[in-house]
Amino acid sequence: MYIERLKNNEEYVLLGMFGDERQIALFYKEQPEFRIIFWEGYLMDIFCEPVFPVFPETEWYGFTRDYQQADRTLNFRDDPIAIRNLDEYLNDLYTYKERMEHYKDEWARDVYHLLCDFLAYAKETGMTVMVEED
Repeated sequence: MYIERLKNNEEYVLLGMFGDERQIALFYKEQPEFRIIFWEGYLMDIFCEPVFPVFPETEWYGFTRDYQQADRTLNFRDDPIAIRNLDEYLNDLYTYKERMEHYKDEWARDVYHLLCDFLAYAKETGMTVMVEED
């Protein structure tokens, strides 16, 4: 499980060849030293083809909604944004599981698994996940 690296205070940074794309950081509010950082381009690999229902957009949820509508956790301001409903975001991520298991880009698969593990660990431990532009 990727979360073991975080428990050992090792920062897990996934970088790629995305030019000027911004980097996104997720961290635990209660333990901000535990962070994951990755290029926004990996979200395109995961969420660019949303799992149905695609229309109407109001039925999207979690990161799919945030990515497709540039809303909520991916609508960066000056302060980090808390993920208020971990179940919503985890359920959304899990809809991509089958596709991501066979996805050709190993880095995108790693980001996907890391996001799932990071949120699942927060749910298990009762921590708040914060999202910010790094």
